[in-house]
Amino acid sequence: MKKLTKETCRQALMGGLLLGGGGGGLLSEGFKAMEEAFSYTDEIVMLDVEDLDPDDTVVTISTVGAPSAFDAHLTPEHWMTSLRIFTEKYGKKAAGFISCENGAISTANGWILSALTGIPMVDAPSNGRAHPTGTMGSMGLNILPDYITTQSACGGKGALYVETVTSGALGPAAQVIRASAAADGGMVGVVRNPVPASYLKDNAAVGAISQAIEIGKLFEACGGGKEGTGEHFVRILEKQFDAKILLRGTICNYALKMEGGYDIGSLDIRNDIDTVTYTFWNENMFVCRGDERIATFPDLICMLDATTGESVSTAEARDGRNVYAIVIPKEHLILGAGMHQRALFEDAEKILGADMTACNEGLFI
Repeated sequence: MKKLTKETCRQALMGGLLLGGGGGGLLSEGFKAMEEAFSYTDEIVMLDVEDLDPDDTVVTISTVGAPSAFDAHLTPEHWMTSLRIFTEKYGKKAAGFISCENGAISTANGWILSALTGIPMVDAPSNGRAHPTGTMGSMGLNILPDYITTQSACGGKGALYVETVTSGALGPAAQVIRASAAADGGMVGVVRNPVPASYLKDNAAVGAISQAIEIGKLFEACGGGKEGTGEHFVRILEKQFDAKILLRGTICNYALKMEGGYDIGSLDIRNDIDTVTYTFWNENMFVCRGDERIATFPDLICMLDATTGESVSTAEARDGRNVYAIVIPKEHLILGAGMHQRALFEDAEKILGADMTACNEGLFI
């Protein structure tokens, strides 16, 4: 059992920002969630999987929507409503919360609910890096023939307020929740996918919140966030996580559209001698140098501000920004079971018109 202080949570968010791989929400929203949570408590309890009884019910806490939805409205009242309607529908109370993934806001998923209810967090998110679809963060539940999920969502205000609860197969349920995010202005707070704690050991990203904290500590130790520390942090990632530095250059040709609750687009990073192209679907999905594919999701394809070392999300990228283009190989990440299913990458192929098996040899089982 760990007791997360505000300092520890800040480190987790900075690590989550990197592990978002261009997605995972906005850092400002992660800090807002942290401040909100610590207005109700002095510390948040985080359990190891072994601290739970095997039959204890654990549920996933998630925000669903487009990272560029700057007008999204999500409050503690929305979170409590989502938990209430989930519990009423499912009929059992949760013994622990897990986040759906690591990201600048998604690492914080569950903190507000944990602070309000006293229900602990568990260091076993559905995935150790951010991903675009709900089924990718479902820990392999989608291939269990008899599994029926319960999912609830709440968000928005006024004419855009929505609360939704649904049960069924994972794919249709996820589509209902995604539609709720699109309907309320771009973002909902979600409670979903109840499982016994025993299921987490082989299917969740066990220890991935601790990995985010580790990255955040490395970022702080090198002075990350301050002027002139970008290269230092990049070199630390190169040493500790085998990060591949593609180039340092300027973002250009940035193009984004929000469609169906997702951010979809591309950008180039260019210097005087080289250019790489990022293609994203919330997260950076692949990077190419000309016709050569360099890396493919779930490799962690990142842009780091060249001055401060902070990871730059796809929603906040802008032409003219000076960044490092880097890739951390998937082998250095803690991935959930959803990252190993070939079928879950087919939606990305349809939307992006590109092969998602390239550079992913040995990933799918």
